[in-house]
Amino acid sequence: TINTKDKRSTKQHKAGGRRHQGDTTQQTIIMTRTALITAIYSLTSLSAHRSSAFLPHLAARHVSPVIVTTSLFIRSTRAFSTSSSSILKDSHDPHPQTTHPLPPIASLASPGTLQKLSLRLGLGKELRERVVHKYFHGVDTKNIQQIVECFHPDGAVIRDISSVANRDVPYEDVGRMVSPQFLGERCREFLEAHPDAKVMFRLGPTCGRGRNNNWVYAHWYEEGSWCGNSQGIEPDGSLLTVQGQTRFLVDDDLKIKEIVITRTFSRWEEMMLLKREGK
Repeated sequence: TINTKDKRSTKQHKAGGRRHQGDTTQQTIIMTRTALITAIYSLTSLSAHRSSAFLPHLAARHVSPVIVTTSLFIRSTRAFSTSSSSILKDSHDPHPQTTHPLPPIASLASPGTLQKLSLRLGLGKELRERVVHKYFHGVDTKNIQQIVECFHPDGAVIRDISSVANRDVPYEDVGRMVSPQFLGERCREFLEAHPDAKVMFRLGPTCGRGRNNNWVYAHWYEEGSWCGNSQGIEPDGSLLTVQGQTRFLVDDDLKIKEIVITRTFSRWEEMMLLKREGK
């Protein structure tokens, strides 16, 4: 009987030791995963308050480090991008809007490695939005060079849906390829006629949903007056009340490759059309 009790005690002791060893191993795994996740968070420059809330939750659920790494990479690429939503006050709006174009940011000219990879994965929507902000900001500040920089060096396709000349033309035949310099020159002519023009948004630049949707949409309007002489047409002082909805295809190099425009026309543009038609 004594031997039997001793054997049972020995077995219980060994089982307890194995459980203790198993608990220690499990704790080591959890600590290792937590350290790995912490290192990844530090490398991707995410904020401390987000990591403190996020890391223990993942470690407690024994989430695979591979899944965590992928998740953190996507989060980090978004964190590297600056968008209009991070500047606006209303955090309850899922996609808050600004009423004025935002100035360009340095990463548009030289995106980092993570940003480039993010763009090629179909992400980086905030950066694409900032390219369109840069374009409208160039119009707003009369910066023609900034406008030219927004477009692909090889040119962009322009589809002006509202043009009278395109009234009976199929959509696929409406567009034409033009150079960035041509687009800058057209903007310059318009701004010479309307030197006090200001751009505002009813719906600021917003990239479409879906990973591979690289179209950025904007509902804009301009205020000012026809008070400048442009292309030999004397101003009549009429108010500028132009508005439109434009979508921009922004590629992975953060350059605009296509524009589709639906808009109204200014009095100066109407007079320009008559002049070109010889009327």
